[in-house]
Amino acid sequence: METSFTDSLPSDLVNHITAMCGKEGEEWFESLPAVIKHLETVWSVSVGQPFPGIEFNFVASAVRRGGDLAVVKISPPIDSPEIFGEAKWLATRAGRGSIELIAKDVQSRAILIEHALPGKSLTECFTGSELDAIAPAIVVLRSVLNRPPADRTDTISLDDWFDGMTRYGVTRFPAGYASKALKIYEKLSSQTGRTYYLHGDFHPGNIVTATRSPFLAIDPKGIIGHMGYEIAVFLNNFHWWQDSRSDIRDRLDRAVKQFSDAFDISPLELRQWAFAQMVLSAWWTFDEMPKIYDDEVALADIWDV
Repeated sequence: METSFTDSLPSDLVNHITAMCGKEGEEWFESLPAVIKHLETVWSVSVGQPFPGIEFNFVASAVRRGGDLAVVKISPPIDSPEIFGEAKWLATRAGRGSIELIAKDVQSRAILIEHALPGKSLTECFTGSELDAIAPAIVVLRSVLNRPPADRTDTISLDDWFDGMTRYGVTRFPAGYASKALKIYEKLSSQTGRTYYLHGDFHPGNIVTATRSPFLAIDPKGIIGHMGYEIAVFLNNFHWWQDSRSDIRDRLDRAVKQFSDAFDISPLELRQWAFAQMVLSAWWTFDEMPKIYDDEVALADIWDV
């Protein structure tokens, strides 16, 4: 039986894009071979197989003219492609604390970026000694925190992300969690002097080893908001990384304290941020991919706020 290009792609990518984009997503998968061929021509690269763990974008290694390695990333047909936010954030960093942007193709919703090598994530480096991942994460976060750019084109507002959850009242999403998260956000986001141009998806899987620096950040969103959100993303993923451990609450306490000391944010506020961020993440799954939503919002209770 002949297999299609879509059949060769990671199942998580196919399932997520089909759930989010429906027929348009299916058509995107069919168009990908032509898009890849176009990018190979304009960027003088040879695109390899997609990475196995991809979920929301086509991401594959590529070989540039001369033999240098790079990564090609192509966004699906969503209304506001986050890939342009990623490109702008990377461009503002110019390789400081993060991988570099090499090229962008707006029509293809694609970017060519540095391939960090050896490219092992914090989760790969520190599984079994997870708390040791906190210190390098703090170093990278300090290196990439930046004030918002004057030009807000291709940036995302954290306000908009939380505003989207205000629709919970006309859905079956658990109202108590949503209401509490929104109240926390309203209170904490109004603090002055804490607004930055954030990575937006800063977690152990998006911090990788590199030859030119011990660790670099990858896969940013490029959002403008309170720095507590950035830490909250890390804390929630730190929890998911080891949630089966019997001492998980103690481990979270220790992680919170390290970030609290490093960035002068109270432990209570970091817990509140983590609660709000986890509820927002659950809302996105509920709202965009209802078929795979499984009451993830209840996990936010781990933060005891």
